[in-house]
Amino acid sequence: MNIWKYISLFSLAFLILGQASESVGTEIIMIDNKAYKVPIGVSTSNAAVSDKVIEFYHKIGVNTCKKGDITWEKQSVADAINEVMRTGTKDAGKAIYAKAAKEGNIGCASPLDKAK
Repeated sequence: MNIWKYISLFSLAFLILGQASESVGTEIIMIDNKAYKVPIGVSTSNAAVSDKVIEFYHKIGVNTCKKGDITWEKQSVADAINEVMRTGTKDAGKAIYAKAAKEGNIGCASPLDKAK
């Protein structure tokens, strides 16, 4: 009988974790006639990243960025960056990006292949 209790608890935990991961969700957005899949509700760049942006993102730990990608950040990160741009320093902005990278709150998205 004890084994059924553990199986039930494991099943419940698996169900809850599955629901939580689905709640994040993604959406398809269009930029320059290209489709990108990003987390729902994020702020995105309006153009493909430059080599300088790719280098910066790699330096702070977002190693998936490559030519043709766009960047995205959670709205709270975008708001914090905008505030720092008005009143803070460049180093404060870099610190926000580094923290956001560690937490998975920023990233890059590649154009979706039209052939799929």
